[in-house]
Amino acid sequence: MAKNRTRRNKTAGGNRRNKTEGGKRRNKTEGGKRRTTRKVSKGADAWRQSVMRVYKDMKKNDPNVKLGDAMKRAAEMKRNGEL
Repeated sequence: MAKNRTRRNKTAGGNRRNKTEGGKRRNKTEGGKRRTTRKVSKGADAWRQSVMRVYKDMKKNDPNVKLGDAMKRAAEMKRNGEL
């Protein structure tokens, strides 16, 4: 038998947010701290570009190549100093 569960009380107009919220959820920060954006390392973009270069070269020869294959090949090339 199912357990008795309490149901949420719904208002007459359905589930509506408070008018002071303006219909949007606000992201609250603790202690008045500002939220900052996450900084991406500059080397990551160069790696992505080199992987895509290898991927496009591999794709010319074999159209069934996957991006994961190109990542493995690019990692090999980087270890060998080719990239």
